[in-house]
Amino acid sequence: MKHTFMKLNLSCRLFLIIIVLFLVPYLTLFSWAYKKAETIIRDKAQSLERENLNQTKNDIESLCLNMIQASDYLISLNNYGVLYRESATKGYSYLKCWQDANEQIQNVNNSLLNSNADISVLSNDQLLYSTLPQQKFRFEDFFAEQVVPSVYFTNAHQSYRRFESNQTFVSYIRKLPPFSPKSFYLVISLPASSFSRLLGAAAGNMELWDTSGYSICGIHTPKDVKYFQEEISIPLSGWRLTDTISTEFLYQDIYELRTFTFVVSLGLLMICLLATFFAIYSQLRPLFKLKEQMQQVMAGNLNAEIATTDSKDEISSLSRTFNNMVTEIGHLIEEIQVTQKRESELRFEMLLAQINPHFLFNTLNSIKWMSVMSGTEHITNTITALGRLLEISMNKVNDVLPIEEELENIKSYIKIQQVRYPGRFDVAYHIEEGILKEHTLKLILQPLVENSILHNIEARDFLMIDISGRCENGIIILQVQDNGTGMDADTMKEILKPKKQGKKGYVFSGLGVSNVQERIQLAYGPDYGLQYDSDGNSFTTVTIRFPQHKQIDSLLSERRENNDKGTDCR
Repeated sequence: MKHTFMKLNLSCRLFLIIIVLFLVPYLTLFSWAYKKAETIIRDKAQSLERENLNQTKNDIESLCLNMIQASDYLISLNNYGVLYRESATKGYSYLKCWQDANEQIQNVNNSLLNSNADISVLSNDQLLYSTLPQQKFRFEDFFAEQVVPSVYFTNAHQSYRRFESNQTFVSYIRKLPPFSPKSFYLVISLPASSFSRLLGAAAGNMELWDTSGYSICGIHTPKDVKYFQEEISIPLSGWRLTDTISTEFLYQDIYELRTFTFVVSLGLLMICLLATFFAIYSQLRPLFKLKEQMQQVMAGNLNAEIATTDSKDEISSLSRTFNNMVTEIGHLIEEIQVTQKRESELRFEMLLAQINPHFLFNTLNSIKWMSVMSGTEHITNTITALGRLLEISMNKVNDVLPIEEELENIKSYIKIQQVRYPGRFDVAYHIEEGILKEHTLKLILQPLVENSILHNIEARDFLMIDISGRCENGIIILQVQDNGTGMDADTMKEILKPKKQGKKGYVFSGLGVSNVQERIQLAYGPDYGLQYDSDGNSFTTVTIRFPQHKQIDSLLSERRENNDKGTDCR
C-alpha cells in the first residue's frame, strides 16, 4: 500500500492526503452528530412516552375506580333479597322491587359510568338482575364457573349480549353479602372501547393488556417492525399499559434531514475537492517547471533557467537555487576547459623545452666513451650527469617520480653547474628519510636551483644553497634556500605569475618558476604550490607544499579522469 502510494506523483499524493484528512473527520463528525441526534430524539420520545403512559394510566385507574365506587354503592342496596324471594312468583312485589333496583342501578350507571356499563346480579345458575333485556342476555359458561376471589377485574372476554358477541368487555366482579343459600355476584362490564378512548391521544401505539397477556384494547404493533417500547403497570387492576413507537416514524424527520444534509454536503465536498485540486496544481506548477528544467540540464542543456519572482516560499527559493547551481556549473565547466587548455599548453611547453632526444643523447654517449678511452674522468662525469638529466626530461610517460630520484636529478644538474662555476657555490641536503619514497612531480626542484644560481652567482663570492625536506600533518614540504641578494615583495609576486616558455636564462629545461607553480596546482589543487620568502638583501627561501597521500598511480589515474571529464563537458 505504502509502495503504491509513493509511486504516485506529488500532486496526487497531496490531493489524497487532503481528502483523507478532510473526509475522516467530516464523516466521523457527521456520524457522531447523527447518532447524537438519534439519542436526543429517542430520549425525548421516551420521556414523552412515560408522561403519556402516566397520564393514560391515571385515566384508566380513574375509570376502574368509578367501577369500584359504583360497586360499593350497589352492594349497599337491600332489595336483592326481595328480588330473590319474589323471583319465583314474578308478581307485583317482584316487579316493584325490580323497578326500584333498576332505577338505582341506572342512576349509578349514568353518574359514574356514563351509561356504558352492563350491570348484572347473578349466581352461578340464576340471573337475578341485568340492565340488559333478558331476551338479549346470553348466559355463558363464564357465569356458571365458580368465582373464587370475592373482588377482582376479569380478563378481556366477549360480550354476553346476544347478536353482539364480537365485542370485547372487561368486567369488575364483586361478591354480594349473603341473602340466600346461593352466592350472588355483582358484575359491572364495560366495553373495551371505553378504555380505547383513553388511549387515542397518545403519539405512539398504546395497548392495554390483561393479566393473562391478552390485549384488551389499543393498536397492535406488527412484529416485523422495528420499534422501542415503554411499559407501566396498573396496580389497581393488575393490567399493563404499553406504548410502542416505530423507529421509522420516530426518526422520519432525522432520516430526511440526514439525506438532505448528505446530498448538500456531497455537493459542497465535490466543489471543495475541485477547488483544492486546482489550488494544489497552481501551487506545484513551479515545481513541475523545475522538474522540466532539471531534465533539460540532464540532457546537457546548461542554458536552462526558471523564471523566478520575489516570493519567499520554498519553491521559489528552490528555483533560485537551481538557477544559481546551473550558472555555477557553467562557470566550473568553463574553468575546467581553461585549466585543460592551460595544461595542454604546459605540456606543449615541456615538449618544446626538451632537447632533440635521439641525436643529442647518442652524440653525448659517443663523447662519453671517447673521454673514457682517453682517461678524462671529469669530462666523463659531466657527460654522465648531462645524460641523466636528458633522460629524465625526455621521459614522456610519467610526470611523477619518487623524491629520492628527483634529488638524484638535482645532483646531476649541480655537477654540470659546478663544472661551469668551479668553487663558486655548494649545495647541502637535509631530507628526512621517511619522505624519500613519496612521489612528486618531476623537475620541480631544478628550476628553483637554477634560478638561485643564475641570479646570485655573480653577486656573491661563494653561494650556499640548502635543500631540505620533511612531512608535517600529511603535507610534504620541500625548501630551497640560498644566501643570495634576496628579492623584494613585487619580484616575489611577479615570479609566480604565468609566463610564456622560452625566457632567457633557463638554459637546461626551459621551464621557469611559474611553470612549476602551475603544474603543482593543476596536479594537487590551488591550496598547494610555491611560496617565496626573502628579506630583500641576504637570503631567499622557496617552499614547495603538496599532499603526502598522492601516489604515482592515483595521480596518473586522477589526471586521466580529469581529462576524460573535461572532454565530456561541452
